[in-house]
Amino acid sequence: MATESLKFARAWDDDFRGWTESLQLGRKVKKPARSARKPSTWTGSPVGAREPEDYPGKGSKADVRARLRAIVRQGRQVMVKITPGKNQTMRSVRKHLNYIGQDGQGVVYDQDGHAHRGEDEVNDLAWKWQHVGPTMPEEANTRLAFNIMFSMPEGTDERALFAAVQATAAIEFAGHQWAMGQHFDRPHVHCHISVKAEGMDGVRLNPRKADLQRWRERFAHELRKRGVEAEATRRASRMHQQRMNKPWAVTRLETRGLSTNPAPAQADRKRVHRWRDTEMQAASSYERIIDALQRSSDVADRVLARELAESLVGRQARTTVRHDNRIRPDLDRS
Repeated sequence: MATESLKFARAWDDDFRGWTESLQLGRKVKKPARSARKPSTWTGSPVGAREPEDYPGKGSKADVRARLRAIVRQGRQVMVKITPGKNQTMRSVRKHLNYIGQDGQGVVYDQDGHAHRGEDEVNDLAWKWQHVGPTMPEEANTRLAFNIMFSMPEGTDERALFAAVQATAAIEFAGHQWAMGQHFDRPHVHCHISVKAEGMDGVRLNPRKADLQRWRERFAHELRKRGVEAEATRRASRMHQQRMNKPWAVTRLETRGLSTNPAPAQADRKRVHRWRDTEMQAASSYERIIDALQRSSDVADRVLARELAESLVGRQARTTVRHDNRIRPDLDRS
């Protein structure tokens, strides 16, 4: 009897892991193949690739259940984005470093934790970036540095966010020269980081969507370690309807309350179908996760199943599955 129970538990764990991976709660996102690498300006050898490990415990039972609870509570989502700016000249790099330092009014911290105050010290930091390690010409055909912003909604502990960003950068940008500063000019709590594109070992930073998601997940993990409720779940995993009927530029103008003339273009049908397929997969996974949690021998799992089923995500998942079940026979007959 005990053996059969153990087999059932292992099978349940395997299924549960598979369904949560389909929501990318525990799966390592696969990065696309990269193009041929150029030689390093520092070492002269072909530039390598570096990818830090996921945060400790990612994909474990405790981690996945904690993230499901955050989805139930509609926890605060972290935001990490690469801000505009090609940074193909040292002038633009110096300008952004001074922006991080609020034109001499704030403090810029480098990768070693040293504080740089005032425009003169920040310009000295820019000079070190240019002449220490891989060279940075006055003008280049490639990006010399990346500008990145980490933020959380208003009301987040500012010190905890600063420490979480610092810890995230120390791991994700290890081997690179980087500088950061915290700004207080907007309601949302945020930090700006500038990262020198080529690392001291010749490895060049080349972020893709998978990298951004990993940064988000590590940032959220570091915030949770410091007592801040944070999550980094994909929009599809939250059953969040994507604004796909309008181009991104139009949506951004509307968010800012600006005119959107001329009228928005028609939706991209392939994108709409791809999104609906992804949403259906997520809905099916939620239905199976809820069922698996309800059959668990752990009382906490059954409580989580009930909360997940009654949450906005659970209701949306049920609606999506039922709608798909209704229209599928019609599609088969046609």
